[in-house]
Amino acid sequence: MPKSKEYLSDTDDSSEEEVKSNKRKPKVEEEKPVTKKAKKEDEETIWDLGNNRQVNVRNFKGKYYVDIREMYCDKEGDMKPSKKGICLTMQQWRKFMSVVEEVDKVAKSKC
Repeated sequence: MPKSKEYLSDTDDSSEEEVKSNKRKPKVEEEKPVTKKAKKEDEETIWDLGNNRQVNVRNFKGKYYVDIREMYCDKEGDMKPSKKGICLTMQQWRKFMSVVEEVDKVAKSKC
């Protein structure tokens, strides 16, 4: 028959450990809703491609880059960039844009 707290003696170590272990249980945190918004200053330069992918024009160390990246939700529910993606300099981006029509024609012919 289990002992209640009233009947616990100071010499009964196993019961004290059980009582202490009950006190250590972590509190259940309320689940926060998933927020899929970017920082306010960057919202104008982010375009959603679907399937957790985004295009972002960003400034890093005084230079602008076009970043096409897969995103993920962290524990707090914020969207964070993953390692999967590509970051193009403006020169690379312009070169890419110059061949987009050609690539599109080839892609359409293969489908």
